[in-house]
Amino acid sequence: MRTISPAATWAGHADATDKVWLVLLEINASGLSTPIRVVNDNVDVVHQGWTFIGYSFEVDLPPESQDRPMIARIRIDNTERLIVDEVRTIAEPPSVTLRVVLADQPDVIEVEYAGMRLRNVTWDAGEISGDLVYEDILSEPVCEQMTPARFPGAF
Repeated sequence: MRTISPAATWAGHADATDKVWLVLLEINASGLSTPIRVVNDNVDVVHQGWTFIGYSFEVDLPPESQDRPMIARIRIDNTERLIVDEVRTIAEPPSVTLRVVLADQPDVIEVEYAGMRLRNVTWDAGEISGDLVYEDILSEPVCEQMTPARFPGAF
């Protein structure tokens, strides 16, 4: 079960609320001079000292299920072409962090998805879209034998 702040719990259970949920998107890659930080709002938001620029995008958050893969889908507005120019310079899949916060307490992270990779990126004149996935660490090779060369501190 996920733990969230009392204000977020109250807003989630209320029939109507004036609380505004925001998604902070941070894209980081070796080809970028600084990470891309945007928020799905009309105004900029300062979160823990970093400014997230108000920008139009939508995120389908990953499911909270053991039976389904943790894949999110993102669609970013491309009418100003600010982000697509940066994405074109990236050679490897960038690292993406999503944080969900309340607008009146932006430094309190309600939900965070860190370490995702942006894959299957497509764009046209209107939008950039892609999948946010976690790396498949379960298919990584596993060391089956403890030897002095692999584990010198154990011998």
